[in-house]
Amino acid sequence: MIELKTKEEIEKLRIANIHVAEILNLLTEYVKPGVSAAELDEIAFNECKKRNVRPAFLGLYGFPASLCVSINEEVVHGIPRKDKIIKEGDIVSLDFGVEYEGWYGDAAITVAVGDISERKQRLIEGVKSALDKAIELCHPGNNLKDIARAIEETLKSYKLTPVCTYGGHGIGRKPHEEPHVTNCLSNAENIELKPGMVLAIEPMAYLGKGKIRKLKDNWTIVTTDKTHAAHFEHSVAITENGPYVLSKI
Repeated sequence: MIELKTKEEIEKLRIANIHVAEILNLLTEYVKPGVSAAELDEIAFNECKKRNVRPAFLGLYGFPASLCVSINEEVVHGIPRKDKIIKEGDIVSLDFGVEYEGWYGDAAITVAVGDISERKQRLIEGVKSALDKAIELCHPGNNLKDIARAIEETLKSYKLTPVCTYGGHGIGRKPHEEPHVTNCLSNAENIELKPGMVLAIEPMAYLGKGKIRKLKDNWTIVTTDKTHAAHFEHSVAITENGPYVLSKI
């Protein structure tokens, strides 16, 4: 069942998402050559402690860290290890969430490390643009299929391969609620958008034409052809006046 949130509840979600956005902004300052993914995770954890919010991913379904750090061919759910060192020319996706007074925030960004190729720039621009197009459609009366179509068409216009088996979700008192917000029209649910819905929309895509698979760590999703991937996410409330991007500052 999709739970509709009141205006007061949406403002609680806004506070949780501001924490997420501010911590992600802080983390981008540390995404540099020589820094390990584990160091980024430690910064995220300590920042949560300082703010008296709880890192939402730590322990969620058994995930062992506060932050997902996915580098280059890693699509999502990258585990931040000490031996995972960032290098010049990498692209690094950071996916992060917090729980604040029982309400959850969730967002993701992809960061370029120094100079990157035009192909990688196209990848990042395409996925970010797909998220922007999806958010524009977050008006009452539109449908989840409209969001999926906009994401898929935008990604393909950038010559990118959309990830259809992973995607966004509802968010509120739980980090993952109904509905599933897919990135592809073929598996999109026929659900009309209503005021009070809050969706975490998260397009992800990669440069190649191969498939994706899960590594033996049982978390990290990678491209089979080792082409690079990118991931962006915002938590968005549907209001009478249109989209309210909760994780944007």
